[in-house]
Amino acid sequence: MGRWLTHRAWIRAGAAGLIGLAIFGAFPNQQANATGAILDLQSTMQAIYQSRQDAVVRVKVATEKREADKDPQVVLRVFSGFFISQNGQVLTSHLPPDETTRVWIELNGISYLADVVGTDPRTNVALLQVINLPRNFGIINLDPEKERREIGSLAFAVTSPLDFRPTPKFGLVTGFESHFAEVVFPLTYTRLSIPIGPAEGGSPAFDASNELIGIVMATLPEVESSYIIPTKALAQIVDQLKSYQKVRNGVLPVEFEEKADEYNIDRQVLVKSIVAGSPAERSGLQAKDLIVAIDGQPIANLNDLRDRVFFKNPGDFLLFTIKREDRELEFAILLEPEEDHLPENASSNVSGN
Repeated sequence: MGRWLTHRAWIRAGAAGLIGLAIFGAFPNQQANATGAILDLQSTMQAIYQSRQDAVVRVKVATEKREADKDPQVVLRVFSGFFISQNGQVLTSHLPPDETTRVWIELNGISYLADVVGTDPRTNVALLQVINLPRNFGIINLDPEKERREIGSLAFAVTSPLDFRPTPKFGLVTGFESHFAEVVFPLTYTRLSIPIGPAEGGSPAFDASNELIGIVMATLPEVESSYIIPTKALAQIVDQLKSYQKVRNGVLPVEFEEKADEYNIDRQVLVKSIVAGSPAERSGLQAKDLIVAIDGQPIANLNDLRDRVFFKNPGDFLLFTIKREDRELEFAILLEPEEDHLPENASSNVSGN
């Protein structure tokens, strides 16, 4: 590399230089304030790490891979995870049940066998039950009322990378998306400027108040970021995994699209198509209808729509308020059980809505 910095190194060097400039290039009072702010941030990070490290575990999964005319091979996969209850339940990344042969966690260098309570490929979350509990371990509570933090808020993660001890990371809340490229999420995920490496999926993320804001479920290496499932949604997922060993998804047999409005100054959500013969079509909903609200809650974009659907149960009705030409109409539409739309023995996949 010689005397030239790579782009990434230049960014890091630039960030360090800005911090240095803020501290050493300021007047004495400003320098003291900047130093104090950095020390406060350091203390916050240390406090979060020290109080949460005993709840974060390494999850190891032995999976069996079979190929035609070959002996089965056992592959070891490693994730992060964290305790959410005193009876030894652990959240981690999705574990395909048809491939998983053995699961265990590691805490402070000691291994403990675990069973898979339930797992959900759609949200990439699994719930484990540790069989023989460690003598001492921390608990991270799920607050079902926890609202997401605003963009620009501080975010912290405690991960278990590879064979290292729990490790602190920090960044910012940088966005909210219900899709990335061609991948559609079942709800709006929170994007963090925290890069996630091997074995760090399934890590807990916190705000500056040391409250859980979600579980890390995907990485965006191109922009050194990651996605988390917010705590409010995570609490619902866990309740369903406890009750049904899976997440019961509701389906709207409708395809929606987000477009600019007629004045090209805002976004709006429209019905693109409806499955013929479905309850949605029989209700009277039509293609090109503009979605104004669902259950009285305004719909400004696809994030809003997917969240409204996610937090309802299969069998519930959603009250759609739509605009058609110059009229505002209401339709009660059934949220159908996903099982009604799957071929026999088929597994669920990410919804295209």
